[in-house]
Parts: sequence; structure tokens; C-alpha cells
Amino acid sequence: MKKVIMLFLVFGFTLNLTAQKRINLDTLNIDQLNVYKDEAVKKINVGHKVIGTGVGILAAGLITTVILRETVSEDLGLESVIIVLAPAFIGIYVGIPTTIVGILLSIDGSIRKSKAEIAIQKFNIVPENSMALVLGITFRF
Repeated sequence: MKKVIMLFLVFGFTLNLTAQKRINLDTLNIDQLNVYKDEAVKKINVGHKVIGTGVGILAAGLITTVILRETVSEDLGLESVIIVLAPAFIGIYVGIPTTIVGILLSIDGSIRKSKAEIAIQKFNIVPENSMALVLGITFRF
């Protein structure tokens, strides 16, 4: 029982987010802004993968609990309940924080990406793979 409680404490309270220094986007050149934008896109992708992992852990814990509930004999008493509910608790205590971290990573990446795109637009550079058709009309009097 002590090991299960220790697992809950370790998985539940070791979530740690580190602070990052702020970067002034006005001081960066176009190449540095493109790198900054690519890093933001990578952060969004990592966030999506972490969200999927958290949901998978949560689902695995709940599915394992359902399977164990059908296989464990009910005459064991309290030990039976602990054995059945332990995967669900582990899934909840690991899956939900992991999903929350993934959501925060995705949000932070999308905010960084939009800021980088705005800073790139200040350079008035046409994005790659884009085309613009212009029709010029002049009037002389």
C-alpha cells in the first residue's frame, strides 16, 4: 500500500515547468525569425504528441481497471479493491497532468508562431510557395 501511495505522490507532484527568458522579436533578423517560427511549430507538434500520450495513459489505466474488475475474485476484500483500482488511479494521476502539459505546450507554441509570423510580416517578405497577381492601371490627364 505504501508503494502505491508513493507512486501517486511521485507521479502526481513531480510535474515541473521551467521558465524561459523572453526574446525581443524586434531585434531578430529574418533568418532568426524563421528559426524561431520553426521551433514554435516543433513545440506545437510535441504538444500534440504529449496530449495523445496522456490520453493513451488514461485510457490504458481505465481499460486495465475494467479488465481486472472482471478477473479478480471478489472474496479478497480490500486487497481486491486496491488491485482493481490501482491502474485507474495511476492512469488518472499520470494521464491528466500529461495531457495538461501537452495542451500548455501547444498553446505556447501557437502563440510563439503567431508572434513570429507578425514579426516576419513587418519585413514585408512574401512567404514561400505564394503567388500574387497584380494589375496596374494608370490614368493620364
